[in-house]
Amino acid sequence: MKSQTIHVNQETGEKMVEQSVFVTESTTAQDGRRYERGNIYTVEQHRAEALIKEGKASSVSFPALEAISVTIDNRLNQFKKQYDEIKHHERYADNEAERRFQLRQLEAILEEDMNALKQKYTEELTKLQRELARESLSVPFKASETVNAYADNLIAEAQYTDDKEGLADLLAIKVSAMDDNERLTLLRRFGRIAAALTEGAAGNSKTRIKEKLGKIHAELKSAHKQNEYDLKLRQLAAIKQNDPLTNYRLYKMAVKRNDASRFNF
Repeated sequence: MKSQTIHVNQETGEKMVEQSVFVTESTTAQDGRRYERGNIYTVEQHRAEALIKEGKASSVSFPALEAISVTIDNRLNQFKKQYDEIKHHERYADNEAERRFQLRQLEAILEEDMNALKQKYTEELTKLQRELARESLSVPFKASETVNAYADNLIAEAQYTDDKEGLADLLAIKVSAMDDNERLTLLRRFGRIAAALTEGAAGNSKTRIKEKLGKIHAELKSAHKQNEYDLKLRQLAAIKQNDPLTNYRLYKMAVKRNDASRFNF
């Protein structure tokens, strides 16, 4: 997985830059292309920047994985040059059997190298997941007794009021004035608060309360460094679904079609 890829037009020399982004909110671009939440897409740089600016995606950057991906492509380029040299070298003009033997040997070595690199990639990805998971569990936090008392009072009041929408509005105002530690305290109580404010509500009123609570929940989570870890873990889960040897598989297909010379990494 590479965070950025540069393609060069062999005829004009023009460069096109593509960037990898992780889609955090499903959306349809102006050109009609659909981007689904939870997936990683490699798109033109201007499109990536637009998706990130709109809050629909985040950039993807894992240097350790990127380094292995670059090594894979470099190894493929090395193989491509060696393969083309043997395939077209005059020294084998009178000995096609030897040419085929040398090509098979070259392919066998490449297959071994690619499998080793894939194993290294998988191990690094697993290591990153474990490290991030451990770090996410050790985020410092100190509960606010004041906010805990407010949460208890809010839950109790919600059981007796007919204006639960009003309570949700007041909650939103108070959250806007809280510091990060206070928001994290309230976040831990938010499940019970949401249940109390929606219990007994129905129809449009319940819908509006849920919308208000959704916005409040998002604001509370924004204060938590846990979000950063969760985002990266979700990105790694998406990366794990992709084969790091995709270019290798495509190249093998190109060789079989006898058009490998036009395959660029």
